[in-house]
Amino acid sequence: MAQEPVTPKAHTQKARTDAQRDTRQIVRLVAYAVGLILLIAFIVGNSSSVRVNFVFFSHSASLIWVIVIAAVLGVLVDRLVIALGKRRRSRK
Repeated sequence: MAQEPVTPKAHTQKARTDAQRDTRQIVRLVAYAVGLILLIAFIVGNSSSVRVNFVFFSHSASLIWVIVIAAVLGVLVDRLVIALGKRRRSRK
């Protein structure tokens, strides 16, 4: 199959879009890495046992688990908000 010739303007625009996408991915990966390093630092520095008070009960747990659970819940809420935003935009 023969490919259609690519005009220089379209080729330049596509290359620019790919470069922007690559830059965004690199920035995102660096942000995730920094967040992970900070999370690990908090976990290592806080290994004592704490009392966690919930609405109807309280429980004693290692601070490591409290931090990990809070981080996981934060990531889940973030992903849920992003997915709902995409869903609303696609409906419009």
